[in-house]
Amino acid sequence: MTSVDEITMKEAQKEEGEADQFLEGVQEKDTELTFTLTKEDSEEVSKVKGEQHEETCTPLITTKSESGRDATAGDGASGDDDNSGSKSPRSSQHVRERCSCGASVGPFVRQVSMSVVACLAALSVGMIHAYPAVALARWEEAGMNITTTQTTWFASTPMVVSVVVCVGSGVVVESLGVRRCLALCVPLLALSWITIALAKAFWMLLISRVFQGFVASVYMVVITVYPVEVSIVRWRGIMMGVTEAMVMLGAFLTYLGGLVLSPSTLAYTIAALLLPQLISFFFLWESPLWLARKDRDEEAAASLRFLRGGADIEEELEQIKANVYTARIQKPSASEQLLLLRKIVYLKPLTLCVLVLLFKELTGQYAAMAYTVQLFKMAGSSLDPYWCAVVMGAVRFLPCFMSWALIERMPRRLLLSSCMTIASFSLATLGAFIWFWSMSDEELPAHLGWIPLVCLSVYTLAFGCGVGPTSWTLVAELLPSQVRNVGAGIINTSFSLFLFLVGLTFPFAAKMIGVGGVFLVYSVCTLVGVIFVVTCLPETRGRSFDEIQTALYKRHSSNV
Repeated sequence: MTSVDEITMKEAQKEEGEADQFLEGVQEKDTELTFTLTKEDSEEVSKVKGEQHEETCTPLITTKSESGRDATAGDGASGDDDNSGSKSPRSSQHVRERCSCGASVGPFVRQVSMSVVACLAALSVGMIHAYPAVALARWEEAGMNITTTQTTWFASTPMVVSVVVCVGSGVVVESLGVRRCLALCVPLLALSWITIALAKAFWMLLISRVFQGFVASVYMVVITVYPVEVSIVRWRGIMMGVTEAMVMLGAFLTYLGGLVLSPSTLAYTIAALLLPQLISFFFLWESPLWLARKDRDEEAAASLRFLRGGADIEEELEQIKANVYTARIQKPSASEQLLLLRKIVYLKPLTLCVLVLLFKELTGQYAAMAYTVQLFKMAGSSLDPYWCAVVMGAVRFLPCFMSWALIERMPRRLLLSSCMTIASFSLATLGAFIWFWSMSDEELPAHLGWIPLVCLSVYTLAFGCGVGPTSWTLVAELLPSQVRNVGAGIINTSFSLFLFLVGLTFPFAAKMIGVGGVFLVYSVCTLVGVIFVVTCLPETRGRSFDEIQTALYKRHSSNV
């Protein structure tokens, strides 16, 4: 990754004695202030010397001066109490009292707890995705006349909305903050569930799903960014695993409710569960990085102190301030970030992020989530499809805890490629089995009805242990900070588009080539994904954002 060798800025007026408190390494010359930022990878940076807007603004990345000491920005170097009183609406005493709560709790528990609270939004996302699996089957059993087109649009509409509004969702979250966005989205989401419960026509269902798509797009920004910003590097993979676990938990609870509840009652129940979520959101600490960007220095220090469990935060806080300060100097606009994407240094990692999510979705996991009950019916299994859906939900959720251990102990590429290989073979076995019996005139024997469930369970286990959480961890680690805003919008748009296409095409493809044929196609796509992971992705485990981008640049330079 590259950085700026020299950054020059003009001071409007210099006060006596201010230069000594500013930034070590500052050199005054007439009315200009110049300071040099030197990275550990300065030899690689020198190859692209002179490029603009290439200083990272990612939190927790150490920026050092030539003297070896951490560079800080502005008066923040002299302590968070020097300049925070005028910028924070809260008193110092109030912040210190809030920060001292639970002093005996370690930093890992604090960071996980905050990630879990924020990822209650992921719980709602899982319910939004899984609800069609039980509702569509119940409506079909009740004799409702729902066409295949209506079925696909009901399942896929939230994804269509996310494609359109996900870029704007990032702007909303950045403007209002995570806690306020989560709290404002809860009433809209509750209204959508109540509308579904009361719906008498298909257009009412469709409008409700549009609202859910808007909320899901905001929630996706939150659950993608917040866990990374509040966690330290060594626990970053676990925090991203929390996101995947909460999505799967939401799907499991939806399947479980579908066993005994009608679609309307289930919708009312999900709406009622939003109340404790809303209450918990008010106990959420904002990201220290976001607070620093909003000039709320005292609250940023308090938030970081809480998240780190009372450990010394001065060095890390100054790093955050330096990164924010650098970002303000450069202040790349959206158009400038788009121009940066013309450079292979930034375009390549963004392309890798998009392809990681593409192959993740080409495993067919969204089709298995949104059409679970109908899938077992189409497979001809003699088992109760609703109980099969519950088993699938449990198998999706429980491996997420295993992934927390695996993702921090195994190389990212090895874990992802291994789990994708297992998923591919289980999909191939399921596809061949269903294809064989669909070609015969005999029905699937009752004593073989367990085979589809076992194959899908193995596939789901592999997805939950490695494919899902590792994919999102890689995306968070690969995306360059210089194009993070625009890049996140592109990634979320692409991800929503992939979900929409998989959900839209599955019912039609099942009619054309059969369910077995569809799973065989998913199996081949997953094998192609394994080849992509092994040959194209860099290893990111244990590396800082700077080191990852430097590795990508080295690989590109060697290819050239």
